[in-house]
Amino acid sequence: MKIKCEKSNFLKGLQTVAKAVSAKNTIYALSGILITAKGQEMIFRATDIEIAIEYRDSDLTVVEEGSLIIPGRYILEIAKKLPEGEIELSSEGYTFNIRYGSSEITVNGLDKEEFPDFPVVEGDIAGVFSLYRFEKDIKEVAVAASPDESRPLFTGVLFEIDGQNVNFVATDTHRLAMKKSSWVLTGKENSVSVVVPNKILQEIIRNDFEEDSKLEVVIGMKQISFRHENTLYVSRLIEGKFPNYHQVIPEAERIKAVAEVDASYFSATLERAFILSKELVREHVGRVSIALANDMLIVDSRSPEMGHIHEEIPVLQQGEDMSLVFNARYLLDILRVIESETIVMRFTGANTPLVIGRKDDEGYIYLALPLKA
Repeated sequence: MKIKCEKSNFLKGLQTVAKAVSAKNTIYALSGILITAKGQEMIFRATDIEIAIEYRDSDLTVVEEGSLIIPGRYILEIAKKLPEGEIELSSEGYTFNIRYGSSEITVNGLDKEEFPDFPVVEGDIAGVFSLYRFEKDIKEVAVAASPDESRPLFTGVLFEIDGQNVNFVATDTHRLAMKKSSWVLTGKENSVSVVVPNKILQEIIRNDFEEDSKLEVVIGMKQISFRHENTLYVSRLIEGKFPNYHQVIPEAERIKAVAEVDASYFSATLERAFILSKELVREHVGRVSIALANDMLIVDSRSPEMGHIHEEIPVLQQGEDMSLVFNARYLLDILRVIESETIVMRFTGANTPLVIGRKDDEGYIYLALPLKA
């Protein structure tokens, strides 16, 4: 293998696939990145079995074809430190060489045959998302997914597909987020419900995309693939039956009070209250009181050791006065990702979910359960 390219191209390929490099697996090949020179492309591949990422770059010169597995995180750190400009990549046996100017780095590699077969997803459910919209939708929904790997079903996002319509849903059982979206259906079948790991979704949306970017999706029996231009993401689907989220979304007649509040004002208030609540212990960490009365949203946080925060935010109120206790983090999480100057808070009772959304937008809802007073 022999390739001439810019250092930036080499680094971009490594960084794109690095999230799929296994940090824990005892199989050495899974801690590496497979680099292949073929035709006029350099192909980067990495997998930890759960997810796999491929990146193709053709803005270079392939002098000689070949493949080699190189140590993933080690080579990435080296690439970051290389000087800008053209570099030459080559392999001799199981040795990988990086030449820049009159300097050279050699790294011990591994036979390409040790690398697992890269997964190919085939299925009758396929379609295309606007990547710009997909990014926004996933950010607002995945905030409710659980980080607890002992409950894998709750670490993912439900894709509930019915023709052109798609519902994205996530819950950690203490909160729930749902967004109604759409895609262009290209497959033979038009209905499916699958749970996609949040890990792969976060990797897809971590980049900045143009408004006209497209994301091609294929859903198979046990895997799902996402393709954007020269990058391919593949992930296993999470097995199990997602909870019936419809039954926890309150009907309109259950709403007892509604408040329109400035999102940035409310967020800043909660940030201050959360600082004080960090001094509390165990289940009380993040505990804040929220009361709705007389066109005011009153936020209170008390710490026996540190002191007391009391703030009042003017709101547009309809309905009853209400008083609830929340984990402030559950409210802050949604305020950090929702793109709206004004949010609408719908109260269903002292011990039942608070519903947060945008004004005149029924396509997105976020539910947070209050704590016991």
